[in-house]
Amino acid sequence: MNTKIRLFKYTFIVLSIMCCIMLGSTLIINALGDINAFGVSSGRTVAEKQSDSTVTASTGTPAKASAAPAPNVSTDTAAAAQTNAAIDTETSTTAQPPVQVPVQPPVKSPAVTEESQKQNSSTPPADNTQAPENEAAPPPDDKPVQEPAPASVTISAVGDIMAHQSNLNNAYSPKTGTYDFTGFLEYVKPYLTEADLTIGNFETVTAGPKTGYTSYPSFNTPDAILPALAGAGFDILSTANNHCLDRGISGLTRTIQMINKNKMLNIGSSTNGKNKYVIKDINGIKLGILSYSGMYNGLDKKLSAAQKATYLSPINELQIQKDIKAAKADKADAVIVIVHWGTEYKRTPDNSQTALAKKMLSWGADIILGSHPHVIQKSEIVKVNGKDKFIIYSMGNFISGYRRVDKANRPNKIYTEDGIIVNLKLEKDASNGIVIKSVDYVPTWVDKYYVNNRPVFKIIPIPDENISGKYITDYNRPFIKQSYKNTMGIMAKMK
Repeated sequence: MNTKIRLFKYTFIVLSIMCCIMLGSTLIINALGDINAFGVSSGRTVAEKQSDSTVTASTGTPAKASAAPAPNVSTDTAAAAQTNAAIDTETSTTAQPPVQVPVQPPVKSPAVTEESQKQNSSTPPADNTQAPENEAAPPPDDKPVQEPAPASVTISAVGDIMAHQSNLNNAYSPKTGTYDFTGFLEYVKPYLTEADLTIGNFETVTAGPKTGYTSYPSFNTPDAILPALAGAGFDILSTANNHCLDRGISGLTRTIQMINKNKMLNIGSSTNGKNKYVIKDINGIKLGILSYSGMYNGLDKKLSAAQKATYLSPINELQIQKDIKAAKADKADAVIVIVHWGTEYKRTPDNSQTALAKKMLSWGADIILGSHPHVIQKSEIVKVNGKDKFIIYSMGNFISGYRRVDKANRPNKIYTEDGIIVNLKLEKDASNGIVIKSVDYVPTWVDKYYVNNRPVFKIIPIPDENISGKYITDYNRPFIKQSYKNTMGIMAKMK
């Protein structure tokens, strides 16, 4: 009996110990499972923070896709293992109940998305950071776009250039036996050189010294007048006038050659039947410049029809119309016609002048510059098809020996001392073509005085009635004022 009781007691004790061991093992296994779950969740949280830091930089702007490599699975696992070890250590010293945190998937590469662009666009990048490549460029300054200035050209024109005997005496130097005409132009040179194109009527010839230098009625002027004109700013000389044949065909052809030699262009006559008019491109504006004469002092009657056609440009309406059309076909933007016409010493244009002027404008001429009367005639600004056209019927004398006190029996001698510089500005309008932008005038008066009993001629510019300068004296001031009033009183102005 005692033996049975003792056996039962030992069996109970063994079973109790085994139950305790099983219960303890169960508790330990459960505890270990809870701790492991807590450690993985915490590792994901740390990895997430690391990954998030690659999406948003310290400045708050999205980082470029190339700024950091995308985290991979092995990186996340290593981070989790390191974190678990740290948590195990912490748990062993500070027993806290485990926290259940849902496991999050690993964060992918911090590529910039459209949504992140929108969220970060409100935060401007710092001065030391570069804006994202796909961020829109800042708008340009709201400054008005300046249109380029329209092409323009300025033109100056004068009337008759002659050399009477007193002019020849002034230009001649007894000491050197040579001629110099530069002094005539001393005061007007600044006005003539301002223009892009300066034109004059060369009413004489330079046939050379063999036939002698003479004045009216058959002119032949020393070559020295041409470099003086070129130096004063002249670009084109017209030789379509009643004195171009004063030394015959040879004198005319030599004159043309000498004009060209002095780097000026001739118009209105020819050495070979060509180039009686020119097309000149200035500042992107093409000017067609034509010239005609209504008289040749009967000297043209000595020429054959073929010679006339070769050398001269007489006024012929059909030919003028044809030439204007040809100039337009040569892409001329504007056509200038110089015409030698009218009645000498008459202050008003003839009916033939006004009728021909109207026709030439209707054919396509834009500017008409008249000469021959040796006095100034009126100017006009005429509307043709809504556009302004310009006419001056006579520009008077530019260089001459005419004086109001000479003994010649001619009318209006007081006005033969007067001339004018006509200044025109043309602009090339994109929609309307050539436009006459402005017209102004500088009246001139030919002064004559004596030094050591020798005549001195000076062309005096008169831009205003009260002009002052070293060339204005008590003697010539009244004549200058009178010349200004006589001229400007018949000049048309732009409205």
